[in-house]
Amino acid sequence: MRLSRVTWIAISGVIWFIVGVGLLTLGLNFIVYKAQIDFQETTSLIAKIAPLAGGREQAALTLIVIGLVIGFIKGRFVLAKTVRRVVERILKLDPPIKFSQVYSKRYLLLIVGMILLGLSMKWLGLPMEIRGMIDVAIGSALMNGAVAYFRTAFAVQRRIGP
Repeated sequence: MRLSRVTWIAISGVIWFIVGVGLLTLGLNFIVYKAQIDFQETTSLIAKIAPLAGGREQAALTLIVIGLVIGFIKGRFVLAKTVRRVVERILKLDPPIKFSQVYSKRYLLLIVGMILLGLSMKWLGLPMEIRGMIDVAIGSALMNGAVAYFRTAFAVQRRIGP
C-alpha cells in the first residue's frame, strides 16, 4: 500500500485513537465492575478507599480520574516525543510511501512489547481495579497522542498541500 505523507500520519493517529478507545473502555469496565458487581469484597482497592471517597462509586471515580490524569501527562509529555519521531521519519520519505518504510523495527518491537505487557497483566492476576486504572491511563495517553498526530497531519497538509 503506497500512500502520501499526510495519509500515513493520519493513519498512525487513527490506529492510536482506536487502540486508546478500546483500552479506555476496557479499563472503565473493569473499574465499574469492581465497584458495582463485586460489592461484597472488602480487600480490593476500591473497598479500601471507599470510606475516604464517600462510597464505592466515588472510589471508582477517583481511580478513573487518577488514570486519566496519568494518561494525560504521559500522552502530553512522553508519547508526544514518539509522535514527533514517527512524523519526522514519515516526512523524510519520498511519496508514495510503503508500509514497510513508515515504522522502524524498534517502533514495531515497542508495539509488540506493549501488547505482551498488556497480556501479562491478565496472566499475572493483577487486581481488576488496578488493571482498569492502568488501561484507562494508557488508553487516554494514546488518545492524547492521536490528537498530536491529527494536529500534525493538518499542519503538514496546510504546509505542503495535497
